[in-house]
Amino acid sequence: MAELEAHFGTALLHRTTRRLNATDAGRRYFENSVRLLDELAEVEAEVRHSQSEPSGRLRISAPVNFGNAVLGPVICAMAQRYPKLEIQVELNDRFVDLIEEGFDAALRIRTSLPDSSLIARRLSSITRSVCAAPSYLKRMGTPKTPEDLKTHACLIYTLSTSPYDWKFKAGNKTVTVRVNGSIQSNNGQFLMTFLHAGMGIALLPDFAVGAVIRSGKLKRILDDYPTEPHDLYLVYPANRHQSPKLRAFMDMAAEHLTGQCDRAVAEHRREKR
Repeated sequence: MAELEAHFGTALLHRTTRRLNATDAGRRYFENSVRLLDELAEVEAEVRHSQSEPSGRLRISAPVNFGNAVLGPVICAMAQRYPKLEIQVELNDRFVDLIEEGFDAALRIRTSLPDSSLIARRLSSITRSVCAAPSYLKRMGTPKTPEDLKTHACLIYTLSTSPYDWKFKAGNKTVTVRVNGSIQSNNGQFLMTFLHAGMGIALLPDFAVGAVIRSGKLKRILDDYPTEPHDLYLVYPANRHQSPKLRAFMDMAAEHLTGQCDRAVAEHRREKR
């Protein structure tokens, strides 16, 4: 270890009398080394023509609510189909650096993706609903137009593409409303507590609130003003596209997520009729 630290000119470990902890540089060195060893193992397996099915470690990043509500059955089906895979799913709402942190792919829900070296594959539309508890609407009244939201307490999901600017379609025009609210969070599931308690109005994806709306515990509002569309993307580094494990995940995600999300879109449209 001392030779490595001398070679790099920086400490890789924090040393105390009781324990050793990796420094930031040491953690990056370890994570990238593991990734390179994984890639080397794949190359060797392909050269030997011995990899008849995907194997090795597959690291996936996904948003917390989406992972909890939708992704589990996909990963379950993949694990059953490819028992040689070691699948590691990290649920995190931040934008992870796939290359720096050693992920094979990520699922992201956005209106658009920033330019980057990553390859993006669109899987499906993600519908969202403006909703509130019946108790809130009884107490504060029901907004009739997007502009009415300016006088209401809104629950703000801070990691949205535009947390405070909610966009709606009104005929052929796009209407942007600046909303306000004292409750804000980077986790949509956390906001559900306040939504159920009748403390405000939220704009959340239907995979998170659709079932609750159908149960009657929440009410969808402003149905005549569709919200700004979002899309589900699978993104991955360009140098991973030939990886058998990534190709298998891409196929599985397209098979399951496209159909599931499209069914949610169709169900949402039926409810509006």
